[in-house]
Amino acid sequence: MGKYFKVEFFAIVMIAIMLGVSYLIKIKNEKMKNDKYAKQLEIFNSLTIEVNETGVESTMYADYSVKENDMMKMRNLIYSGGSAKELKAKHGRNIKKALFLDDDVKLLQDNGYYYEADHAIYDKKDEILYIVSPFVAYLYGGNIVHGVNMKYDEKKKLIAAQNVDAVFFTKD
Repeated sequence: MGKYFKVEFFAIVMIAIMLGVSYLIKIKNEKMKNDKYAKQLEIFNSLTIEVNETGVESTMYADYSVKENDMMKMRNLIYSGGSAKELKAKHGRNIKKALFLDDDVKLLQDNGYYYEADHAIYDKKDEILYIVSPFVAYLYGGNIVHGVNMKYDEKKKLIAAQNVDAVFFTKD
């Protein structure tokens, strides 16, 4: 009886050791998956070109890009697409079909309109620019518009702004 007891005891100890090791490995793997600072991709001087069946939809250049947790963070980005001839910002985040822009945001449109702000959100799908900080808009004819925040729908060519202070020049 003593011989079988030793074998059973040894088998139980080995099973306990294997379960403990597998549990530690599982915890370590889950910790690595949940590490919110794990970089998935890091790129210097990147150029992203979005295309559809008919041609190029947009281009986006960034000095530095890093993808973390399904969000692309960029530095010194330049976006071009739709009626946005050139959309620049020092910092930006690309989340799905939206660009979240911060620090020295500038938009130059095909029609010559020019906007400056500190923070903006650009919906690439619907082509709507939301300026969520005080802004300055330079329109044709020397017209200058200051405001607190603004929504510009590029497809409909409509601008809605709050607390507007403007100087308009007419030909008369």
